[in-house]
Amino acid sequence: MCMAPDLVQIRALAKEKEDENWRFRRFVKSECDLDPDGMDRQVFETTRRVWAHIDCTACANCCREVRPTFSEEEVSRLAIRLGMSQQQFIDDYLQPIEDETNPWETRTTPCPFLRDSRCSVYEDRPADCRGYPYLYEPEFAFRTMAMIERTSTCLIVYEVIEELKQLWGFARRRRP
Repeated sequence: MCMAPDLVQIRALAKEKEDENWRFRRFVKSECDLDPDGMDRQVFETTRRVWAHIDCTACANCCREVRPTFSEEEVSRLAIRLGMSQQQFIDDYLQPIEDETNPWETRTTPCPFLRDSRCSVYEDRPADCRGYPYLYEPEFAFRTMAMIERTSTCLIVYEVIEELKQLWGFARRRRP
């Protein structure tokens, strides 16, 4: 059974927890007793468990609000898929950004490839989309700011953060 996200509710809940989440970030960086590898293992396990109950296609909020970046190889791959030149693909869908690895991002939100809450270029989507919301990336402690920022757009991130607070003993701490 997958949960269908209520995007208005998740934004409100994330806003309500904003101060607590920043305290949790400080806790993770300076008070949590887990070593980085142990922390990452627990983040991965929690993510796997949470993700099993959430249907991303019922939400697609990341595709509605986040502008993925594109490498030259990704531009080439998607242009071929769509039967257009690389320059036409860039002109139609992308704008330049200052990034040496991924020098373009989508011009608009929602993503121009979103169709009925599904990616129309899913098999060829850029790495930014493949990895989102980046909970399976190592060194969670160094990425908590980005994770906290994603709590208002991604139900999975919101739920993982809430579970980690419980798992790591943060929720039992006295609040200022």
